Amino acid sequence: MTDDNPPSPEPPAARANLQGIERLLSTAPSRSGDLTSDLQSALSLAANFFGLSIGIVSQVSGDDYVIECVHQPDGLELEVGQIFPLGNTYCAITLQANDVVSIDDMRSSAFNEHPCYEAFRLESYLGAPIRVDGELYGTLNFSSPNARPRRWTEADRDLVRLLALWVESAISRHRLNERLTKVVRSLDQTNRDLRERNEDLDFYARHASHDLQAPLKNILALMELFEMEDGIPAQVTDDLGLIRDEVGRMLDMIKGILRFSRSSRAELEPSSVNLSACCDDALSALREEIERTGARVSVSPIPEVAGDASLLTQVMQNLFENAIKYQPPGQQPEIKVSGREDGGMVLVDVTDNGIGLDEEKADMVFRPLGRLHQNDQYLGSGLGLSICRKIVRRHGGELTYRSTPGSGATFTAKLPAASRHTI
Repeated sequence: MTDDNPPSPEPPAARANLQGIERLLSTAPSRSGDLTSDLQSALSLAANFFGLSIGIVSQVSGDDYVIECVHQPDGLELEVGQIFPLGNTYCAITLQANDVVSIDDMRSSAFNEHPCYEAFRLESYLGAPIRVDGELYGTLNFSSPNARPRRWTEADRDLVRLLALWVESAISRHRLNERLTKVVRSLDQTNRDLRERNEDLDFYARHASHDLQAPLKNILALMELFEMEDGIPAQVTDDLGLIRDEVGRMLDMIKGILRFSRSSRAELEPSSVNLSACCDDALSALREEIERTGARVSVSPIPEVAGDASLLTQVMQNLFENAIKYQPPGQQPEIKVSGREDGGMVLVDVTDNGIGLDEEKADMVFRPLGRLHQNDQYLGSGLGLSICRKIVRRHGGELTYRSTPGSGATFTAKLPAASRHTI
């Protein structure tokens, strides 16, 4: 069977236009990263396609028309950055229409007395407004001193609309890249500043610790010499004991501040960590305290975590030390350690039978130098738990607790499992 009413053949001019559009869009310049180069390439390609000698991307600022990129024949002296009164350009017509404007023979058009025609005798023009980030930016326009041999078609106008969208996208990408570059540079500078400040803090922490500890140790040595003298009154001996305790407390605090400083910036040496072994090392360091108090500690198997063994040993040691210290008078400390894996993290519980904590005062518990007990019954620097939380957070985890005053406490360190995470 044959179709009695075959479709009308497409006009040759329309076919040529569509083929030209396809060719132009298929060879549109790739993103080189250089806005000027990309715009120059697009203007040259489009001007040749339209048969016009001049192509311009302009930026409009108030009443000023500024050339941002230009394609032009030899002998024409338009320059990037050159400024014209907007009202003296055909682009004023485009912006007023807020759409594509096409003129094939200016002399016979309604704009034959326009200032631009009077000044430059440009007979043909095709232009479209450009908007970037939702705001008017300028125009994409093509022109020639020669009248156009054929009239502009809707396909021509659609093409310049597409090109205007491409230019808008190129300018928007360029702006975004500039902003990102500035942000990256700012972050790099901030990181350099932070590294320098951290190095300064480490230096001052080390030297301040040494300089502060030296006179305190001298005081202790002088007190020991003084106590060796005969005939010292009992009251003086008691007072010297109090001074010794206060000096010891100050030394502990200085050492705690130094440990806190180091816990924030010490280099992590990540590996698969056996936390049970960390617990053993921590308990060995606390052997004297454990023997003095009769503390009983049980450690159940714990899944391995991804982290720094040295720092995690310090966490466990601080948690054990707190559990032993904060006990009712005369009570034997009991500490239980257990761990379980949950969703790629290992939850390590350290449970004690001590005096407990108020859960509503968590901010104070973990605050550096924060202390819930202000009397002399429980001595300490107030930095142990702050150091623990700092180290755990550096591993990508969290340290929390649950407790009821008078009924012990359970501290839970949430750490990345070695089986699923790396640092």
